[in-house]
Amino acid sequence: MARDRFNGKERRAYVRLNKALTVRLRFSEDQPDKTYTANTKNISHGGLCIEVPKDQKELIEKLSATRENSSINIEASILNSSVEFFAKPAWINCRLDWAKKPTNKNPVLLAGMAFNNLTEDTRKQIHDYIVEEFVKYYDKAV
Repeated sequence: MARDRFNGKERRAYVRLNKALTVRLRFSEDQPDKTYTANTKNISHGGLCIEVPKDQKELIEKLSATRENSSINIEASILNSSVEFFAKPAWINCRLDWAKKPTNKNPVLLAGMAFNNLTEDTRKQIHDYIVEEFVKYYDKAV
């Protein structure tokens, strides 16, 4: 198990890239052309966290009613990357791991989703994108 490798406070298996990316969500029980839009809070090799503003009531209700471990398809387009991560938008199957409803202190719904059954090519694209973004960040910091 990945958690066994870490003995400090951080228990995550993968580093998170804090980046707001636009994603579209599609639920299996909806019509195929019915999609919702949200932004990521962060992305990692294993999944992503999305933020849904409180004014997107339909999506908040949908995610709040979705049971953990339910399957949701996500489409991510990241076109401003030399890696061409998902240059052709691809639907990725995700599992909803958790959701936190909006509060007065944090007026967005947060939902953690784990990637399911990624192809090696897609996994490599995600990895390359995250590495490229970290390199850009640390090049600026130097």
